[in-house]
Amino acid sequence: MKRNKIKLFALSLPVIAGGLLMGTACTDDFEAMNTSGIEVDPDDLPFEAQFAEPMNYCYPPQQNMFQFWTNLTMDMYCGYFMTPNGGFTNGDMGENRGHSGGMYENYYLHIFNNTRRLIAQCEADGNLGMAGVMRVVQAYGTLMTTDAYGPIAYSSVLDGNETSFSYDSQASIYKAMLTDLDQAVDEIRNMTDFEEQTLETADTWLAGDKDKWVKVANQFRLRMALRLTKRGQEALDMGIDIHDIARQVLQEDGGVLTAADGDVLIAKGLENEMWLMINSWGDSAFGADLVTLMKGMNDPRLPLYMTKNSNPIVLNGDTILHADEDYLGIPFASGLPAKPNAWSNFSKWIGQGNQGYYMPLPIMKCAEGYFLRAEAKLRWPDVETESVQSLYEQGIRASINAEVDYRGSYVGITSIDNSEIDAYINNDTDTQIDYVDIVAHADPSLLGSSDPTCNDREGLNDLCVAWDEGATDEEKLQRIITQKYIANFPLSVESWAECRRTGYPILFKGRVNESQNTNGFSGYAVDTQEGVRRVIYSSTCYDTNAASMPGAIDILNSENTSQTGKTGDVGGTRVWWDNALEDNFSNDGN
Repeated sequence: MKRNKIKLFALSLPVIAGGLLMGTACTDDFEAMNTSGIEVDPDDLPFEAQFAEPMNYCYPPQQNMFQFWTNLTMDMYCGYFMTPNGGFTNGDMGENRGHSGGMYENYYLHIFNNTRRLIAQCEADGNLGMAGVMRVVQAYGTLMTTDAYGPIAYSSVLDGNETSFSYDSQASIYKAMLTDLDQAVDEIRNMTDFEEQTLETADTWLAGDKDKWVKVANQFRLRMALRLTKRGQEALDMGIDIHDIARQVLQEDGGVLTAADGDVLIAKGLENEMWLMINSWGDSAFGADLVTLMKGMNDPRLPLYMTKNSNPIVLNGDTILHADEDYLGIPFASGLPAKPNAWSNFSKWIGQGNQGYYMPLPIMKCAEGYFLRAEAKLRWPDVETESVQSLYEQGIRASINAEVDYRGSYVGITSIDNSEIDAYINNDTDTQIDYVDIVAHADPSLLGSSDPTCNDREGLNDLCVAWDEGATDEEKLQRIITQKYIANFPLSVESWAECRRTGYPILFKGRVNESQNTNGFSGYAVDTQEGVRRVIYSSTCYDTNAASMPGAIDILNSENTSQTGKTGDVGGTRVWWDNALEDNFSNDGN
């Protein structure tokens, strides 16, 4: 590929990026904080140095980018976090286009622009193993982005057409990613000595361990195969046999991550300064879904994930809860007032307070590998020799131990005793607790109500942790996905996708729905009971890639199966694999 074409494409990226720089931000100088007036040609950097940016931006190491990447959308939609700042309308299903473009921009500017260029360069130079590594990184970014929005510009970007960035269907993008990952496994396995040495210098994920890169590629393949379990027949018609992919990954291609491999973390002293949003800005706190699940099940990971209330909860001069007394979360779509308010003192992410947050940034959890294997075994008994129960319990154990390794030093936890882990795994009584909003109970007028229970929610997940071999397949799936949801924290993009695909864990329903109907159908743009199904395209997509947007919406509608009348570029429209016409076991290739 010619050098000038790469530079021209890089300059054109803001045209298709999703509105972060042009959209409404929480700070007026956001563009200046996130861009430079100097154009740097990537080819002027040492070859090995060019691999760091796409790897590192798979979990953005900058607080503004991080906030717009997931914290104002998917972090809330999946119940991991919630904003106590009622000024952010996405927190009440308000579909703010300016706050919905961060994933798009991060993907095109920092990931896809680099991976596509590096793959081409590596192929031209005969460094196919390094090309394979970049294929995996590219798939990571692509999967996040298409799972968030649905159709995205993909093949037109790879073709290098700088005047028209047409959109691809999600079905075709999945096929392209799976083909790329299958190729990547072979390329990485056959990596040369020179490439291994180069990878060791360049690799911020796995420190040059090519065997682990194969496992990461395989884990993506198995993840995607299971994502298509409500489109099994359609996938097969396209040449994607999801059952066979699971068999290949687990029997022929080396398997997925295990506890011995550990989690994949970016541990290079980078930080996304999440503590700014939580401790200084007051823009983020924990979500009630995760808190009530973990509290109800007596999960030993609670102090590894979150603090108790950071400050006293004081209303009208009365202290209703002292500092550091309880784990508290906020439900999505609660209709909170603007900050500052009492909810800002609810549970926070552990770290180092206002001194900084230097914890490694997670990319992929080893525990997920066990839960993927457990679901694959549940669906297709021939792909695994271990039992579903054994894999499920190994996943829980691997998660708890990995979280101690990953986070323990920040809260003074050096180990969790095996007996405590066993007690959690064998707990056959405790389930999610109901949510009680202590602030609303003290002063419901803060939510515009006279009812102290107006923001309370009933716990909807009634299964305990302990495995039940006599349960239905649906109940077994619910246990697997619920524990995967807890283990995958804080990877909200993946967890939200799984919540939409399977319906588990069952998330609290919104109290307030501010979504705007702009497409002519009746009711809200997001169904309150179904919740948000996708992130909407940003206004910049319409402003700068206008010629391609009608085609993008046509593809989105053609893949949409909403049964509530939602259609077009709204949060209630379903992406392709989120198939409302099938249940969890009716179209998985069995």
